[in-house]
Amino acid sequence: MDGFKIALDGLDAVDDGVEHLLASGGLAPWQIRTINTHIDANLDHEITVRDLAAAARLSASHFGRAFKKSFGRSPHAYLIAERLERARRLMLATAEPLAQIALAVGLADQSHLSRLFRKHMGQSPYAWRRARWTAQDAGLVLQ
Repeated sequence: MDGFKIALDGLDAVDDGVEHLLASGGLAPWQIRTINTHIDANLDHEITVRDLAAAARLSASHFGRAFKKSFGRSPHAYLIAERLERARRLMLATAEPLAQIALAVGLADQSHLSRLFRKHMGQSPYAWRRARWTAQDAGLVLQ
């Protein structure tokens, strides 16, 4: 299985075999696919490490170590990054209010979105959206 590829944080990393991947303490390719599918399908809900560990068929403590080895960050940090990425896509593609977008990506409220967004992006979601968004991007026709 030389040249086997796994996706790590949006980048492709080439591994020299499944044996090396498993020996290094990371997740197996099927576990990575299962976890990514579970996250994508449930991002608008609460996702716990226990849920992800169960999907990967691992204990929560072992899962946390294996996840970090495979993805380069903790499950919580990865979930936050995924939620913010989906929020950015929704902000550009829709005219939905920020409060609705926050709920759609599984955050508690608009304040939670704003706090995380400012921490990770350096500006408020409103300012970020205003600088990039046009009505045509959201499929709206202004008369």
